[in-house]
Amino acid sequence: MDTTVKVTSIHIVAALIAALLSTALTVGWFGFKNDVFAFFIAVIILYFVGQVSQKIAGDEITGFSQWLWDGISPFFFTWIIAYTLFVMYL
Repeated sequence: MDTTVKVTSIHIVAALIAALLSTALTVGWFGFKNDVFAFFIAVIILYFVGQVSQKIAGDEITGFSQWLWDGISPFFFTWIIAYTLFVMYL
């Protein structure tokens, strides 16, 4: 499988998990509500997923521009869409 597909797929799955955790913090499933902390949970997950993806991809993906389009953008857009849908319907 192509490295770009692997990295993008990993980021999309992680974005869905981050959206679910962010929704839990926004709705108050953990006993408190905090929208700002929900955003920072997503940023922290993005950082660790990026580190894991870097170990998987190695030197095949270099430069910020390639990481932006292969990892960060899919994560961000998937997180925003899933977060909005989860908050509205859960």
